[in-house]
Amino acid sequence: MLNKLTLEEAHTLLDACPLGILLIDNAGQPRGFNAAFAELVGDAVYDLANTSADLRNEGLLAPLLGQGTLVNWIMPDGDVRWLAVHTVPLDDHADGTARFYQDVTEKLRHKQERDALTNQLREQSLKDTKLTSLLSRHGVLVSLEPLVARSRRYNSPLSIVVMGLDNAEIQQRTLMKISYLLKDQTRWADLVGCTEGRNFILILQETSQDSALQLVNKLGEHLGHISDDQEDSVTACYGVTQCQKNDNVQSLLERAESALNEARNNDSGIAIAV
Repeated sequence: MLNKLTLEEAHTLLDACPLGILLIDNAGQPRGFNAAFAELVGDAVYDLANTSADLRNEGLLAPLLGQGTLVNWIMPDGDVRWLAVHTVPLDDHADGTARFYQDVTEKLRHKQERDALTNQLREQSLKDTKLTSLLSRHGVLVSLEPLVARSRRYNSPLSIVVMGLDNAEIQQRTLMKISYLLKDQTRWADLVGCTEGRNFILILQETSQDSALQLVNKLGEHLGHISDDQEDSVTACYGVTQCQKNDNVQSLLERAESALNEARNNDSGIAIAV
């Protein structure tokens, strides 16, 4: 069994601790701090020796003495730091609290950079993150570029259908069934995508607007039988449009999405944008 530390050993250990430590009595007065805390707060450490005020209410150190476990603190030199705080009540023989501080600024900065890169990669991904057999919205835009150019050059029909589900709580397994259905009901030359908001996009090559509407009617029939769960039943609204001479990728897709919004707002089920 290990012996308890002597007072001298405890002082040495606390001062060598890489975490900043500050002891506060129940009146809010500082009772002591270690070298890591002094290094962490810089010139603000002089507040500890030169004030008799309750540090919890005023002074540079006041933000460090609140209730939160993560503190955004502006240092005396103007540098902004993020500090993780762990507070430990002291026992009956030493009233007050010990507060342990860890500078996590770089850790949070790296996390923010990682999250930003993850979002950027997600936005640039050609495939949907969950329905990997389908294109993402970015993938749809990339794939549409040569198809729109070809349609305008050769005056060949190109139609877009955007299908929005009426039930926002549909389970992932049902979404997978819908993706299989859309792939099955379209031709090999057609493309199917899905947005993060779970709107499905059908790119129908060599397909007129009337033929696209026929496909929409077939999809509506199949969707009604896609789930055995009454609470997870599937219905949808559709926006349909055909590529025009003055269209580009963005205008074509936005027109189809606007038609979908119109179908939803009017409870019509299907809206056509020309």
